[in-house]
Amino acid sequence: MYNWNWHIISSYKIVFVQGALVTIELTFFAVILGTVLGAALAFLKKSRNPMFSFIAKVYIEIFRAIPILVLLIWIFYVIPILFDWRISAFVAAVVALSMNLSAFVAETVRAGLESIPQSQSESGLALGMTSRQVTAKIVMPQAVRNMIPNLMGLYITELKNSSLASIIAVNEILHRSNILISETFRPLEIYTVVAVVYLIIILPLVYLSRWFERRLAKADKPIFGMNYEISH
Repeated sequence: MYNWNWHIISSYKIVFVQGALVTIELTFFAVILGTVLGAALAFLKKSRNPMFSFIAKVYIEIFRAIPILVLLIWIFYVIPILFDWRISAFVAAVVALSMNLSAFVAETVRAGLESIPQSQSESGLALGMTSRQVTAKIVMPQAVRNMIPNLMGLYITELKNSSLASIIAVNEILHRSNILISETFRPLEIYTVVAVVYLIIILPLVYLSRWFERRLAKADKPIFGMNYEISH
């Protein structure tokens, strides 16, 4: 029978705190870069320029298909060989996670933009608005509301995917925990705490996502039984 020893956790609690902070930092940078790049790709894919549209489509298909683990290893080990350019494990992880996330964000943004009826854009143009004004004041506010639930799901998944960075020795919580296990030989206690730490980080995001969905659902309800559109 396995003899549990939880005293080891209190002795090394700083390891879990530091690992969790690196996990949050890694996820933060990956989400920011992935979202910005993904939004740009969505607009490129919808571009009237066939070359830009083709490049965006190829990028999205490639990085949706490549597993993150393969991408991490390739960026960290292959790029330095090809270009004689050393990058840190943390930067390699941010780049890999961002590139993967951006492909899914691009499709989410594209779907959000296409969910807005074309008639609303036409009405804005008929009222004398420019194409940029129509996009900024009519299309984007509604599209963002439609994107938020799926984007929140992608960000939560990105947080969980950050654990894969341990394979290239990024000092996030899983990597630090594996080192601690090799020193203490207490895998069950340590992996249990890792699971609890992930729950502490992720559950608030899950509830925040549900709160957003409820707010958006209320905002979509018609007032006094009528659904006004800009054309009115």
